[in-house]
Amino acid sequence: MSRRRKINKAFAGVKILFGSWLSQMVSQIAPTHLVLILGRGTGKTTDIIAKRLMDICYDMPGAYVAISSDTYMNAVKNVLPSIIEGWERNGWIEGIHFVVGVRPPKNFYPKKIKNHRGERVNYGPPYKPPISWKHTITVFTGTHFKLISQDRPSTGAGDSYQSIVADEIKYQAEAKFNKLSPALRGEFVRFGHSPYYGSTTMTTDMPNPNHGEHDWFLRHKKSMRKQQIKAILYAADELNKARIDRMKAEEDKDHEALEKADRDIEKWDKEWRKLRKDSTFFYVASSFVNIAILRVEYFKTILKKMNVREILTSILSIPPTLEKGQMFYPNLGAKNFYSDGYKYSNIDKSNDGRDIEINSLDLKYCNPDQPLKAGLDTGKMCSLVIGQQESLKIERILKFFHTLPPEFLPELGEQVRVFFNHHRNKVLKVWHDPANNQWQSVGEDHATKFKKAIEYDLEGNRTDWDCQLMNRERGTIYHQTEYELMLQMMVENNTAGLPLLMIDQNECAPLKSAMQRTELIMKINRKGEKTLHKDKSSESLPNDMLPFYSTNPTDALKYYVTTIENLELIAGETVSFGGDPSIH
Repeated sequence: MSRRRKINKAFAGVKILFGSWLSQMVSQIAPTHLVLILGRGTGKTTDIIAKRLMDICYDMPGAYVAISSDTYMNAVKNVLPSIIEGWERNGWIEGIHFVVGVRPPKNFYPKKIKNHRGERVNYGPPYKPPISWKHTITVFTGTHFKLISQDRPSTGAGDSYQSIVADEIKYQAEAKFNKLSPALRGEFVRFGHSPYYGSTTMTTDMPNPNHGEHDWFLRHKKSMRKQQIKAILYAADELNKARIDRMKAEEDKDHEALEKADRDIEKWDKEWRKLRKDSTFFYVASSFVNIAILRVEYFKTILKKMNVREILTSILSIPPTLEKGQMFYPNLGAKNFYSDGYKYSNIDKSNDGRDIEINSLDLKYCNPDQPLKAGLDTGKMCSLVIGQQESLKIERILKFFHTLPPEFLPELGEQVRVFFNHHRNKVLKVWHDPANNQWQSVGEDHATKFKKAIEYDLEGNRTDWDCQLMNRERGTIYHQTEYELMLQMMVENNTAGLPLLMIDQNECAPLKSAMQRTELIMKINRKGEKTLHKDKSSESLPNDMLPFYSTNPTDALKYYVTTIENLELIAGETVSFGGDPSIH
């Protein structure tokens, strides 16, 4: 039996980097088209995408690559920083290997430098001069990355690209994404040799169509030819062995072995590249692929605290099965979320957007001359929703804030004051949990403390804000009351005459996630009557999982909507339940 080749870690030029087995396999296959549906914590962007983009830069120097996102704000504030973080982990340095949002300096492109295969290659500027360098990345190989989003399709107009990358593809509509496909063209003579020419990269976690997420990319599974992938892996393994042999021969100063290794490398590299042309690799993996980093204790905690359905979807990447009748918000749908909530005049003043802190001036639907409304829920996690009633027909939730220990109400108030610093009408009307009225007489209730956190800064100085507490005389607000109200507010032109609830899905992402995951449970009271409740078991999850995976954010919205005025409009429309909780 032959012995497995090993690299001498002490040999000059050897650098040890960690990669999950999936990350290593993706690097070996390096397909033209990559579609990955991966569980939480698998390093989709900072590891897998970042490494693939580095490889594209070396293989297609000077090419144009589009980075597609659902919103331009998400591309600038989330996707771009994650890619840069991944590059820096792998040794690239900003200003030396890449620049962001600016024209590269004259000495940026070396005339000749070694690529990732050890070949000396001439690098230069992008194959065509960019019209603008704003919100772009340019790599020392000349490869140029441009940010494109579905809420600003004009950002990609007029250009052709040799590759398209889309992170969190479940938020991108098929029709809009397909408009980019015709732009995958051009410069075949220059780049057609590369298996990455015309490539696409799509990553996400498991989509849930019941929540309005897109799943059209799952059809790419049919495009994968397993025999082709197996052949690619075989060629990659042989190529890897030949490279190890070369390092060994170089270390031993064995010229004959060195020449043989060079011939083998040339042979298998050619075969590997040929096999990869027009290949598709589609793979679904759970969070367990990254267990070496996440550790066993992480999964033990998840299994104890997280809802089984959430484990199946978010961790194990199994398609969701939550039916509409099991949802606490059964009428929740795409009509209740909007994604066009940004104005970009502020961010367009910046070269790369990373130095811009988003504030209320960037919100298209925020009226700075109208008071703000808020719903507050306090506890281990404090949640705050802020909105305005746009008209008799629309109630908009503009922003969601939260704190986790050790931060509390002073920090929550600071977040609000900073974000809405430019809001001219500094009146904040807060509907809080009536249970907070306990200890009101001595000023130790959470509502009073939050009011102080708005009206005074962290140093105790008076601000120009006026915080009005609206639930001082209220009693307990039950889950069934919220349920009945939400049935109406999530329907256009509802019979109660309530405004349609519309939530900014980007600025209120934790709230959206929580609402879509909140389950309905039935209980029997002392009179034998069925009562409706939220399943609150998720509130015992680890702190870092509470914002997106617990019901905490929904309680803030509960207090926001269950005003006396709204409840008067649904008076007499009590819901009665049969044996099936989906019947009402």
